[in-house]
Amino acid sequence: MAVTLSSPDKVLWPEVGLTKRDLFDYVREASDRLLPQVADRPLSFKRFPRGVDAKGFFQKDLPDHAPEAIGRWRQWAESADREVAYALVDDVEGLEWLAQQNVVELHPALFRVDRPDRGDQLVFDVDPGPDPIPPARVARWIREVLVELGLDPVAKTSGGRGLHVIVPIERRYGQDLLRPLTLAIARMVVDRHPDVLTVEMRKDERHGRTLVDWSRSGASTLIAAWSPRAHPQATVATPLDWDEVTDELDPTAFTLRTVLDRPDPWEGAWQVQRLERAATAVVDAGFDLLDASPRGRTGSYLGGTAR
Repeated sequence: MAVTLSSPDKVLWPEVGLTKRDLFDYVREASDRLLPQVADRPLSFKRFPRGVDAKGFFQKDLPDHAPEAIGRWRQWAESADREVAYALVDDVEGLEWLAQQNVVELHPALFRVDRPDRGDQLVFDVDPGPDPIPPARVARWIREVLVELGLDPVAKTSGGRGLHVIVPIERRYGQDLLRPLTLAIARMVVDRHPDVLTVEMRKDERHGRTLVDWSRSGASTLIAAWSPRAHPQATVATPLDWDEVTDELDPTAFTLRTVLDRPDPWEGAWQVQRLERAATAVVDAGFDLLDASPRGRTGSYLGGTAR
């Protein structure tokens, strides 16, 4: 599938002068890093036909005019009351075609299509609030608890102010464990720092504290590592070495122009792990494995110490 780039001089990031050609060239040059993050995963994406300063839109359904070479994973969507054809992108031409469609952000599912009932990541999303606590400090606190539970996480920037702490896991666990376990671990972290952290998804319940977002594990999506973001500075969601996760870390420092000059700190570090011992340790510590709606309050009925 040959991809022809149209309007290469269209400016997508006005503040830094980066164009559609720059996006096209980036996804091609980053393909050896990007493709392992999206291949075999239902892909949602954000398009910005008028650049990131204008309103873009989130798209799940691959349009009918998309090349047949791009795979489809069809799934009934209750919210839309129809079948949705998610894109499956497994080669550089697929990435180039998305760039031609002004796709800036790639949001793969946290599972692969051969086992959609089995996620392969626990995700903790550090969502900073008005409190000036550095997101990197929160990420280190999350790592500290995970290591105590016998788990070895990796980290990446979100491409914005936040950070993602991720535990790669074996594909043997369903949603009945993944989100409850992520929530319980998040609550363990919050219990140690209750004045500055929260697990409350509702903003009016956070009271300025940093959110340790537990809601993505299971069937959700997450911005792909090495994906560009619709940020004025053309940031990229960037894998980190834990030595870089200091209070001085600026998560917006990694951009389309510079990020590929870095080595890949996740190379050789993505080791899938079992969860049974961690789950037992969490319960033994008094934090029950109970699910909660991200739209509801988490402290009113969950076991253990509520924060």
